[in-house]
Amino acid sequence: MSGEGSRSSKKPLGTAFKQQQLPAWQPILTPFPVILSFIAVGIAFIPVGIALLFASNAVVEVSGRYDDLCPLTGSNTTTACVMTLNVTEKMSSPVYMYYRLENYYQNHRRYVKSRNDPQLRGEVITKWSSLQDCDPRRSEGEKDDPSKYYLPCGLIAWSMFNDSFVLNTPNSTIVPLRKNGIAWSSDVDAKFKNPPADTPGIRVIPDFEDEDFIVWMRTAGLPNFKKLYRIIDQDIEPGVYTVNIDNNYPVSSFNGKKFVVLSTTTWIGGKNPFLGWAYIVVGIICFALGVIFAIKHVISPRKLGDVKYLDWNK
Repeated sequence: MSGEGSRSSKKPLGTAFKQQQLPAWQPILTPFPVILSFIAVGIAFIPVGIALLFASNAVVEVSGRYDDLCPLTGSNTTTACVMTLNVTEKMSSPVYMYYRLENYYQNHRRYVKSRNDPQLRGEVITKWSSLQDCDPRRSEGEKDDPSKYYLPCGLIAWSMFNDSFVLNTPNSTIVPLRKNGIAWSSDVDAKFKNPPADTPGIRVIPDFEDEDFIVWMRTAGLPNFKKLYRIIDQDIEPGVYTVNIDNNYPVSSFNGKKFVVLSTTTWIGGKNPFLGWAYIVVGIICFALGVIFAIKHVISPRKLGDVKYLDWNK
């Protein structure tokens, strides 16, 4: 037909780039470079893993579970209790105070997406459809009434952790706890802003810029996690410390556990021996494979083909 000739061709242009004919380095994996690569990886990974392991072991960490010490009797009750933390080594400042939750799935798909970022940045949302990701915590039931919208909406804000802690020295003096700086500066500066004072809605969180709230809104990737509660700008000497706890947050319904954690940090962060052991194990495996391949190549070498017969254009 006459129209066939007028159609533009979908065939790629005949350039070297479009036809994937650019010059390229195409290495041939002969036994010697493969053996050398395995041994080199092993030699590099093992000392790195040992360094990571030493750095992790240098972290001083003390923790204690408290949900079983002061159990809640109802969903709307508060229990005050006291727990002890036995610090056996000096903890040099800054010392970080965390709360730790176990069996809490903040990484659940519906939970993670249950938020509205424009609302958290202080924007006034007046359309019901704009809050669809917040289900089932969008509003008090009136779809077309912004005064019934939750501020902020979503499951993450509704489930904010609200236990509080006071740390006391062995001499019964209160240890100063610093709240400023516990959240990421990028979150504080750009992602969380209070809406105008006259914004209609039902307040769930009084202050969107509260750093405890900002820390909670950064969801954890694993069911067992800890979140930074406060920073201690003084050394913690060895001794038995007490923690006064206002226990508000129920976890028994999902078999959860709650802990208070005191920890120092090193150049790799907090205590986490997994990364160091991972480097060591991978390094040992690579080094062992390199040695095994080398012995095999020496005992029964395989004759290689002549590379001049290779044709890369086929």
